[in-house]
Amino acid sequence: MSAYPQTDRQSVHLYMLPSAILRSGHGITWLSYVGIAEQTKAAQYRNPEDALNYAAQQTLMRCIAACALGIRPTHASQITVDRTCQLCDQKATHGKPRISGINFNMSRSHGMVVGAYFAEDSQDPQAQLLGVDIERMRGNLLDGYDKVTLTEEEKTVISECPEENKALLRLLLWTAKEAVLKATGHGLVAGPQKVHMQLLNPPQNLVEISGYRASGTLNIEGYQQQFYVQWFVQGEFVIAVATNQNRTIKAHPVTKPYDIKQSIPLSTQRLKTV
Repeated sequence: MSAYPQTDRQSVHLYMLPSAILRSGHGITWLSYVGIAEQTKAAQYRNPEDALNYAAQQTLMRCIAACALGIRPTHASQITVDRTCQLCDQKATHGKPRISGINFNMSRSHGMVVGAYFAEDSQDPQAQLLGVDIERMRGNLLDGYDKVTLTEEEKTVISECPEENKALLRLLLWTAKEAVLKATGHGLVAGPQKVHMQLLNPPQNLVEISGYRASGTLNIEGYQQQFYVQWFVQGEFVIAVATNQNRTIKAHPVTKPYDIKQSIPLSTQRLKTV
């Protein structure tokens, strides 16, 4: 019997890892989870920071999977990650990453990587859709953002908010839309305007962002799905987590693999090899 309450198994766990941790004393422990394939891919990046962010994302992903599946860190590099696209006829390898036996999603920005994980097991992969996006807070988004990203109703919300809050609200909408499209596997290529967010009493500052919730609807090619989105702030980053069921989301800043292991329900931790 698990030492964790049933409600914890029904929660989404959000893990937030600063990429620079891989350069710290904990770096060796983290890198034990990845293998030659990830190291080779990281070495192909021209920018050292891009290489570090990629390595941190792959490390966090494999650590989550290993902890959830009960696999030793030294065998985590052997976990199969399926990136076959489930939405196109070509079955190309640009799809949402999947690992058999767990429900997760990953995102990275310059300096921080995040992984969302849902412990409750289900034979139906559509039972709990899960997506996450992280973006660094910055000034105004690209020119033409409103035209290509927002629905007419969202444009109205932007126009009616104070000028000093417009950039923040645009960032919330962007992260929410990307999290939703990642949850279904469509990605931004489907068009962010396909996601309509309903922001009631939107936050006016950074303090009000963490824990703020909103609902949204994805309408694409006859497919319609409602989502619940919750935002978090970690340092200079805004994170959005999207689920198609209203779940409690528990955020965990992590610096070492043990931080993840201790939050994974014990009933899923059956130590094994692959």
